[in-house]
Amino acid sequence: MNRSHLYTTICLAATGLLTSSYTQAEVNYHQINSQNVLVEVSDDDWQPEGFENGTPILATYLKNDVVVVDGKGDESAWKLATEVEVPLSSGQTKTAYLKALYNDVDVFILVRWADESEDREHHPWVWDASQQHYVEGPQVEDSLLLSFESGCEWTPSLLSGYIYDFDGWLWQAARSDPLGQALDLYGNVQDQPLGDPLLTKHQTRVHEDTWNIKFTENTNVDMYAAWNKLNRVYMLQPVTETLYVRSVPDGKFPPPSYKMLPPPTGQPSDDATVFPQFSPLKLEGGAGEVSAKGAWKDGFWTVEFRRMRVTPAQTLNDTVFNRLTQFSVNVFDHTEKLEEASESKRLFLEFVPAGPNLTKD
Repeated sequence: MNRSHLYTTICLAATGLLTSSYTQAEVNYHQINSQNVLVEVSDDDWQPEGFENGTPILATYLKNDVVVVDGKGDESAWKLATEVEVPLSSGQTKTAYLKALYNDVDVFILVRWADESEDREHHPWVWDASQQHYVEGPQVEDSLLLSFESGCEWTPSLLSGYIYDFDGWLWQAARSDPLGQALDLYGNVQDQPLGDPLLTKHQTRVHEDTWNIKFTENTNVDMYAAWNKLNRVYMLQPVTETLYVRSVPDGKFPPPSYKMLPPPTGQPSDDATVFPQFSPLKLEGGAGEVSAKGAWKDGFWTVEFRRMRVTPAQTLNDTVFNRLTQFSVNVFDHTEKLEEASESKRLFLEFVPAGPNLTKD
């Protein structure tokens, strides 16, 4: 079975189209071929040997509290949320701190991480005295990507070596933050270029076949159910050494997220003066559904995100927040290369029911 056929097979299984509906407390094995196994599980604690479940990020329910997405995180509502320390690997940033809130309409996620410098310029125009004109500078903006499960199967690392889809929220200190937005991306990972110029080639980080998990239902489920109460599929797949990643703004015709500015003319009065090369554009439609704002203070970035739990378009690549949801964090510090970003392991966004003094009625 070739990879594209296998990918289709796994997608069908993950959405419940390959086999009959689940029964209670059941574990079913499906050997796809000599290398690939699917295991369907419902209402059972079973999981593959060595599989790492997600770190819970508990989302606290809001009734009347107001959250202003300004990167400060100083509203009283955030004091109700539990902050979770999340280890990161591969890049310069080693730890992130996460909180989450939700109400009947929106979900809010706050991410903090230590960064000794506030980098809000992205390849600005800088004066080159030897050439006597402006050139593209080496400065790189700080940025943060949240990757959520969507579409077909999903795994925390974008460089894990598997084919999968993701719903990305990309905050950029220079190219999105000034307008209080993150780029709402749809993305996928392939093991071959497929003739698509937007697929960027990368080397895989993971070299051993591992299990991935897909929660199979988004509707008519208990929003507060734990992972072992949700219908799910575990997938064992071989890792590919080379992969291709694509992420573009949501929408049938992805809009540009910024415009290019030409280099200034003439000689500056101060050689240290820099000018922006990119001007952010307000995103509309599917690409503009995520609000985000960051603030740097005392050696820490704080970035707040807000998005509707169910987007108006309800496309396959927009995660629906009505049950426990898998996601991961990717921090870019002094780099724009995916290979150099810091990444988390699997995170579970878990929705905490309203307490007796904070009802949803």
